[in-house]
This record gives sequence, C-alpha cells and structure tokens, in this order.
Amino acid sequence: MAGLFGTLNNATSGLSANQVALQTSSHNIANTSTDGYSRQRVDLETNSAYTVPGVGTLGTGVKSAGVERIVDDFVRGQIRNANSNYQFATEKSDVLGDLENVFNEPSDNGLLTQLSTLTSSWTGLSNNPESDTAKTLVAENASTFADTLNSMANDISSLNSSTVQSVNKNVLDFNNKVEQLQNLNEQIYNMSSRGESPNDLLDTRDSVLKDLSGLANITTTTDNYGRAFVQLDGQDVLTSTNMSTLSVVTTSTASGSTLAVGGDSSDVGTTDTQYAVGTVVLSNSAESTDYQKLNVSSGTIGGLQAAIGETQDRLQDLNDFAETIAKTTNMVYTNGSSSTTGFFNLGTGDNYAANITLSSDVSNNVTGISAGKTTASGDGTKAAAIAALAGTKLDFPVSDTELATYDSTSMSFTSSQTGSTFANEFNNTVTKNGISKQSADNTATAQQSVLTQLEEKDASVSGVSLNEEMSNIIKYQQGFQANARLLSVVSEMLDTLINNTGA
Repeated sequence: MAGLFGTLNNATSGLSANQVALQTSSHNIANTSTDGYSRQRVDLETNSAYTVPGVGTLGTGVKSAGVERIVDDFVRGQIRNANSNYQFATEKSDVLGDLENVFNEPSDNGLLTQLSTLTSSWTGLSNNPESDTAKTLVAENASTFADTLNSMANDISSLNSSTVQSVNKNVLDFNNKVEQLQNLNEQIYNMSSRGESPNDLLDTRDSVLKDLSGLANITTTTDNYGRAFVQLDGQDVLTSTNMSTLSVVTTSTASGSTLAVGGDSSDVGTTDTQYAVGTVVLSNSAESTDYQKLNVSSGTIGGLQAAIGETQDRLQDLNDFAETIAKTTNMVYTNGSSSTTGFFNLGTGDNYAANITLSSDVSNNVTGISAGKTTASGDGTKAAAIAALAGTKLDFPVSDTELATYDSTSMSFTSSQTGSTFANEFNNTVTKNGISKQSADNTATAQQSVLTQLEEKDASVSGVSLNEEMSNIIKYQQGFQANARLLSVVSEMLDTLINNTGA
C-alpha cells in the first residue's frame, strides 16, 4: 500500500519487531546466571516489497522471522564426552582411595609390620624353644596377623558391596533422566510441529543429556524436531517410540543372577544367565526379563564398575597371600603332612583372608607349640624354618605342585624363579592399587582441564554478555522510539490530509 498508510504499516512493523527484540534481550538478562541457559537472538527479516508502476519497488517494513538459540552443538557433544571421561576417572579414584585406606600401607601398625613382628617372634622362639613366653608371643602375633587379614578382607567386601549399591543408585538416576528426556521430547515435538521454537526446552534437553553423559558413555542423535535419542553400547535406550530400562546385577551364582530392576534394590529380578556382580543390563521395559549386557566404558557408572573389578582383584590377591602363608606355614609346622591344618586354619571355601584363624589346637594350648623338628631339648629348627619362609620366593597362590617340593630334611621349599617373598607380594598388591589410583587421578585432572576449556568455549558462544545485551537494549529502544515518532508524524500528516484539504 503506497502513501501514508504504507508508511504507517512500516512503522507499526518496526514497533512490533523492536518489542520482540527487547523482550528477548530482557529474557537473556534475566537468565544470566541460569545454569545451562543459551542466549537467544531475534532474527529480523525485511517484509516482501511490492512494485508501484512508474515509481519502483517500495518496502513494507520488517518482521520477526524467529527467535534463534545461539549454541554450538559440536562443542556441546565434546563437553558430554569430556564429562563422561572425567566422571569415570573421579569415581574410580574415590573408590580406590577407600581401598588404599583399607591396606593402610606404609604404616607402623599395618599388615607388613605385623608380618615382620610375627617372623621375629618365630626367630625368637627358635633361639629359646622351651620358653613359654616366646611361644605365647608367636601365638599372639599370629592371631593379630590373622585378625588383621580378616578385617581387611571384610572391609574390602563391604567396600565392594557399597560400590554395587552406588551403581544401583546411579542406574536408577540414569533411568529417571531418560524418562525426563522422553517427556521433554514430547513437549519439544508438540511445539516444533506447531512451528514454535522450544528454545528453553532445548536448553533443558541439553542439561539432561550432560547429566546422562556424566553417568554413562551415551551416544545421542537428534531429529528435525529437536528431539534427542539415546544409545548405550550400541543399544537403543530411548527412541521416538520406546524407552528401555537399565538394571544392575547384585548377586551371581552358577545357576544365574539376581538383579536390582531399574536400579531399585527393592525390585528384585532374576535371570538364568550368570553375570559378574555390578554388571549393567538392558531390558526393553521394566517388566521384561530379556536382558542384554551393556559395556559401560565411562561415566560414573563405568568408573564404579571398573572400581568393583579392581577391588575384587585386590581381594583375590589378599586371599592368595593368606592361602600361601597359611599352607606353607602348616606344611613346615606338621613336618610336611598337611597344608590345610596345623598352625593356621583356613576354614571352608576360598575366602582365605576372611576365614584364616589360629588353629584351635594351638590357641587352646599355646605352650604346646612345637618349636623343633624333634622333641629334643633346645631344638628350634621348626621355628627357624617357619621364620625362613619370609625370605623364600613362592608363587601366589601356592600350588599343590609347589607344596610338593617341600623337603622335610632341610625343612624348606624349592624357591620359585618367578615367585616373590611374603612382603614383596603384599607390597605388589598395594602398589598395583596405588598405580591404578594415580592413573585415575591423572586422568581426572587432564579431563577436568579439557572439560573446563570446552565449557569456557561454550560460554563464549552461548553465554549471556550483559554488555552486549545492554547495548542491544539501547539499540532496540532507539528503534522503538524512532518508529513511534514516525507513527506520530504519519498521524499528523493524516490529520492535515483529512481536515485541512478538500473543497
């Protein structure tokens, strides 16, 4: 429309566009400190022009083409990967730190000190084989040594159980986050299908995806509507039509496994398949019993699973350590007749560190401890041979073949070329845990640095700059005022045209 009414239309469109821009800037400013918020920008476009014969092309003003969310999706994806790796290393380091406290080495009252004290008491008995005091010291030190092994084994088992419970909690959180994402997808679809821009919902979606990445090594895809779909270890967890559920194996036997369905310890499920404790499995629904094992390689859940594997390995090392000490000591003490009874009792099963005790025959008759190979006065050869075990290189766990090398004449075993002494073996166990924890600490530090850099890069793109927004406010305010003034001018011109012209 040419003339004053065309000008009026242009001014009106300018007022409307600047109002939308001002509202968007105010929304940005209000969310300056909102975690996960991405700044928004109004896209302004020129309205379609029209042609007036003899005059030319005339413009028809401006329109708001939409409110754009400023975000770098590639950087957001990198942040999720870095966050997943960081949480993995941090969680693993925390558990291994607790395991380090259980070992309590080096320490004045640690297991190595007690082993040295026990060895010294056997040496003392070999020098004074008839001394009841020396025999009592051997029994007391051996009992203290066994009690410490029991306590360490029980503490490691408790740590392992606690870590499995942490896996349950994080899997439950993961399932809840996926359900939240499913609800967000529905809202995003409803708005997008109506041509609306669900910018704030997309920010919430990205925050949920970051939370999920902190729990596990998820892979995400998005569709044209902005909905996000999730995979874990190549398996669909959330699609446009289905949401699967993660569960955790809590106990495992030869006949199958027991699970915390959905990560809820009170909801117990079973499967005929034997899985390792702490394994995460996937089912198509909470009611399904068709489980698929998932390899969670990063995130909090992955870190906890890795820590479970480490604690189980260290517990096995402790069992091998206890078994070797007990069986070799028993062989010497019984003059080669038995490795399972004599001085130490290993109990039933293979939890040697948790079950090892001083045998009842010894504890009930401490003064009856045999110090020599014979009953001759002054014979301390047996006590000396047991003390010498501390310097003998053996394999861990000691095998029946190695036990068979015991020479009753020399009261010694054939030294293993690949073996180690008692102290060195326990040191190796402690060292393996220390190296693994240090590696996790270094990885966590490196990933935290990467994560910080990526988050700073993301903030430079998506973060709200108050200086920029204030500058925009002034610009849009002036634009609004100019268009308002133009409306006033057109109004005056129309008044002149209507009231002051004509016959």
